[in-house]
Amino acid sequence: MDNPSSLTFFLFCFCWIALIAGAVLGYIIGIRMARNRERHRLIKEKVRKNKIAIYRYQKEKYDYIEQIGRLEEELHSLVEESELYKECLADLEYYRRKVQESERIIERLSAAAPEDIDMPVDVFFLLLQLKQDPVRTNPTRQEWAELLHTTDLLFNNFLTTLKEKYGITRHEEEICCLIKWNFARKDQLAVFNNTTDALTKSKSRLKKRLQLDEKIDLDQYIRCY
Repeated sequence: MDNPSSLTFFLFCFCWIALIAGAVLGYIIGIRMARNRERHRLIKEKVRKNKIAIYRYQKEKYDYIEQIGRLEEELHSLVEESELYKECLADLEYYRRKVQESERIIERLSAAAPEDIDMPVDVFFLLLQLKQDPVRTNPTRQEWAELLHTTDLLFNNFLTTLKEKYGITRHEEEICCLIKWNFARKDQLAVFNNTTDALTKSKSRLKKRLQLDEKIDLDQYIRCY
């Protein structure tokens, strides 16, 4: 075999080896990338589930605190050492324990999250502030966004559904949000710093957008949606 033929044969073999090596290397890289993508997906799914769990325990904590407030008010109207008074004290102790349990679970779930993942803000503290002192509590746009997101998540994406189906506005989302959390009309007025007439008009526009009959109570409809 002359030199040109040997060189051609050598180059031919080299090309085939390079192709095979490239294919094997590409396969290995592809497998690793697929594994990394799957690992990343599993981490994201775990974080998502953690966030949902934290939201739910935060909501439970919020509900317990609401019950504590109600019971503390009720306690003032009861005669000390009466049976009702003792029952009320026992209920208070129960809900205080439940608040502590919820806080421990929230802390554990938050600690389990990767350090570079932002965990949910406790918007339920904001809700309590809004209910206790709506006049002086003035949520920022970002706080409203967190509150709307949490409400949507906990109530089966009802805000997303209303936006997609009826095109409700941001302010109408906020109205629906407060209604869903059982804010009384006077508290809605205080949160939005609105007059009765202004809130009535906003709710009328919302009813029309939702295609509701005039006789239907908007607040009741949203709470049951």
